[in-house]
Amino acid sequence: MIHFVYIPFTGLGLFDGFRGQEWFKNRAKIFQETTLKSLLNQSTKDFIVWISFRPQERKNPVTRQIRRILEQSGLRFVFTFDGVMMYDDRGLEHNKDLKERMARSLKVLKPLVGKEKWVYKTDCGSDDMLHKDALKEIQQEEPREKGATYYLNGYIYNYNTGQLADWIRNTSCSKYTVIYPADIFLNAEKHLEYIDGLKSHEYLPLVFDATRLPDGRYCCCVHGYNISTGWNNSFRGEEYFGEEKNKILKQFGL
Repeated sequence: MIHFVYIPFTGLGLFDGFRGQEWFKNRAKIFQETTLKSLLNQSTKDFIVWISFRPQERKNPVTRQIRRILEQSGLRFVFTFDGVMMYDDRGLEHNKDLKERMARSLKVLKPLVGKEKWVYKTDCGSDDMLHKDALKEIQQEEPREKGATYYLNGYIYNYNTGQLADWIRNTSCSKYTVIYPADIFLNAEKHLEYIDGLKSHEYLPLVFDATRLPDGRYCCCVHGYNISTGWNNSFRGEEYFGEEKNKILKQFGL
């Protein structure tokens, strides 16, 4: 199998998933200081970071900066520039040409997939963090048609204040994994048929044969540049302090 950690950097949601150059610059900084650290902290390095951008970001200096950061990290990565590669429940215009855009991006991924029989695709925001054992645990899931994994409860981290709290949910979160037969993954039409009904992350357990993985394996970062999630409008539970907080953050590479 081959495992992609998919990060839609621009193109997702309202405002075409882009809120100006200053926003983009700040998101790149937050990515470097949170998401990238959590990926470098993984107990397995057998994965490829797949980051998607809008076509407009191809020549953006911030994109070049993100590329340099990843080259220096030593992680395997690939960039595509055809916009978001999922059904977007907030930016409905993005869905009209999804198949055509996806076909172009999958051509870029095809040489990486090679002769592998299965593709695991884990969705992760550019400001989300994964527990050090998260990808290892996902890879231990047996490959199967319509297979998937998801999380319910995790943590939420306030980037600006350093606060950390439980994130209590009643639906599956956006850090999920879908398991694809490689030939279906690489064919845009079959790919979209395979995930039909997955209109947002809450639908995952209804559409797939999904395994719920342990709580506490993801951490959502809020910082004021989020498109939707905020510290005060989230499902916050118990807040952590002192050594207990530091112990948890260390599991995410902070």
